[in-house]
Amino acid sequence: RRPVTPDDDIDYFKMSNNNNNYDKQAFEEAFDEVHMKFILNLPDDELASSIRIFFQLEQAWWFYDDFICDANTDTAKKLPRFKHMKPFSLAMFNFSPLLQPMLSEFDTMYAEFSKYKRSISTYGTILLNEEGTKIALCRNWKGKSWTLPGGKVNQNESGKDAAARETYEETGFDPDSEKGVCLEWKERRERGEIVEELQTLDFFSEDEELLPWQSLQDGDKLVYTEKDTNKRRTCYVCRGVPENFPFEPVARKEVAEVAWHDFNALPKNHYGLLPFIGQLKRWIKRDNKKRGIKNRQESRAGSRSKNTQTPSKQSNETSSPTRKSSTPRQGGSTGKQRDRSRGKNNNTSRSGSRGREVQEGNKLIESGLASPGETDRWTEEDMF
Repeated sequence: RRPVTPDDDIDYFKMSNNNNNYDKQAFEEAFDEVHMKFILNLPDDELASSIRIFFQLEQAWWFYDDFICDANTDTAKKLPRFKHMKPFSLAMFNFSPLLQPMLSEFDTMYAEFSKYKRSISTYGTILLNEEGTKIALCRNWKGKSWTLPGGKVNQNESGKDAAARETYEETGFDPDSEKGVCLEWKERRERGEIVEELQTLDFFSEDEELLPWQSLQDGDKLVYTEKDTNKRRTCYVCRGVPENFPFEPVARKEVAEVAWHDFNALPKNHYGLLPFIGQLKRWIKRDNKKRGIKNRQESRAGSRSKNTQTPSKQSNETSSPTRKSSTPRQGGSTGKQRDRSRGKNNNTSRSGSRGREVQEGNKLIESGLASPGETDRWTEEDMF
């Protein structure tokens, strides 16, 4: 195949999103630095893979924008910026002697990379407060949408490690307490010091836990598989995060804000959250039982039954003789008839439909209603 020779006067500026002139010499020096760091020394087997090439170009784009264009210098102000990865990659294809021969196939290669990237499984964390009533969400950079902290797994990295790393990068909170503020609090507690931010939390048991949350556990994993792409999304639940934790993203230009949201008042603009809500509510219910915490709905129902018990009893005692002797109204139905019309049958039991383990490939897993290995199914309260 004959290499495509780029025009010496190609205008990289038109590929960027700048609206002012730029210094061409400064741009070529910057691109030369990026090219040497990310492209020039790629092995032949990676140069033969469009997916590997574009993963390198993604890293190169971040480096160019974060560390070269953001530098507080007069030269940096004269460089063109690229709002998206695709125009940056096209400019690098025109600039690099290694990528120039593949320039005619650029669109096909980029489409292949985009399709592959959409299918990569992601791992993240669901951060809950101590009561299990609030969830921490991230607002994307320069956007209005909220989602869970998480991302793609790195090479030779476990899913659980990827979830912890991505959570720390996007929120500043490390579930494994090995970095940042979490590590600082852990070390202070080990030295017997008082951590003021934890003083209001009632989490210390007889075992004197150091922190109110545990590191990520396989048993606290929720899984959802996208039906169209078979992309697997996994989130580990981490309960006990202090509501006064100083969230601060570590990664540059990924997350604009981290904030708590009540389950009953989730933001309208959110994504990647709904498939986990049903599973998460069941997880909280099970975890509340382990902790001896009574469900709020059950508590309200119990208080209502107590309030209505005495009047009901008195009413039955005073009016039951009259009711027994009276004739039912025309068109009325007895309690048993009403139960049968509602599908209630005293001779049948729903217990047989529960307790079966959910296996891989089950439609409940694909729809996000259960996780592999779960034995509980949806109750009427969950469904209605």
